[in-house]
Amino acid sequence: MKNILKEYMEKIQKGDMKKKIQYLSIIGVVGIALILTSPLFINKNSKNPPAQKEEYNESLKEDDYETKVKMELEGILETIEGVGKVDVMVSIANESESEIAFNTTESQNVIQETDNQGGQRVTDQNNLSETAVMVNEGGGNAPFITRQNRPEIKGIMVVAEGAHDPAIKYRLDEAVQTALDLPSHKVVIYARKNK
Repeated sequence: MKNILKEYMEKIQKGDMKKKIQYLSIIGVVGIALILTSPLFINKNSKNPPAQKEEYNESLKEDDYETKVKMELEGILETIEGVGKVDVMVSIANESESEIAFNTTESQNVIQETDNQGGQRVTDQNNLSETAVMVNEGGGNAPFITRQNRPEIKGIMVVAEGAHDPAIKYRLDEAVQTALDLPSHKVVIYARKNK
């Protein structure tokens, strides 16, 4: 590579080219050399998360939330001593809700008129205009979300091998209530039947 660059520089110096063409060609050769050698300078340990993962997190649906809660509960409940294998069923009451930011414009116009005979007329006009605040995301416009509310959990049913023991059943009930901040009437624990 160095020999080719030296030969090219000698040809430019011997020739009758104008200085601008010489500078442009030198810059071009250096640019091509940098492009060809750039993989040598890239840190292979750097981790760039894919853009698809970000899009997936934004489009989290109720089924995904339900599955996530189910899997996390099963995983943590099975680690409690004496519980054994656990199955969890999650019941969702409603869909997730998003609150969108709005620009609100309000105007009021009051007109008072008096005619020649002493009569008065008052006209009161109120205008209220709301426009969703939009942000540029991924090359397109999307509404600006101020709050994302998760779906409400209607109830949890847990079936566990160790739930035939009242102490284990109590610990499971307390664990689910604490983990999801649910009242006791929304949590049901059953013992798994022996095969």
